[in-house]
Amino acid sequence: MSKVKTILITTLALTLICVFFTAALAVTNEITAEKIAEVQKEAEMQAMTRVLPADNYVVGTVQVADADYYAAMDANGTVLGHIFTTSANGYGGEVKVMTGIAPDGKIIAIEVIDAADETPGLGQNATKKTFWEQFKGKSGQLSVVKSGVGENDIQALTGATITSNAVKDAVNKALTAHKLIKGEAENNG
Repeated sequence: MSKVKTILITTLALTLICVFFTAALAVTNEITAEKIAEVQKEAEMQAMTRVLPADNYVVGTVQVADADYYAAMDANGTVLGHIFTTSANGYGGEVKVMTGIAPDGKIIAIEVIDAADETPGLGQNATKKTFWEQFKGKSGQLSVVKSGVGENDIQALTGATITSNAVKDAVNKALTAHKLIKGEAENNG
């Protein structure tokens, strides 16, 4: 067999293999896309109930300060607060945070819902509740410090100041969005 014929057969075989596996991946994606979306929505709802428990969540009607948000309401329709999903760039990529804020502007709770690209053992520690608890009850614009925590300060994670700042930035976006929503409500009410 000639060299050219061998190269053509090998090229054809590899092309067919690539086409087959590409098609298989596309079919698998099509089959699983709906289930993946359902699982993601369920995870989001569970995070919302941890951040700000409510009887009903009503999606916000406008995009405010790069934040998606929900109004958390009790059974009578009284707004208990707002939940914001925001993100900021960390050390390895985007860090996504869900923040629950009371009507008075104080943080009820936060949850880091995605820090998968951050450094394991350092930045990924932002996903631990012990880090999140620092945010509870704070308001205004927050800062990250390495020591000497004040009223609006968050203690940086050891070895992960960039990730700590990303979480803080995402929470600050939520606080800004809350102020904008409060301003709209006061202007319309």
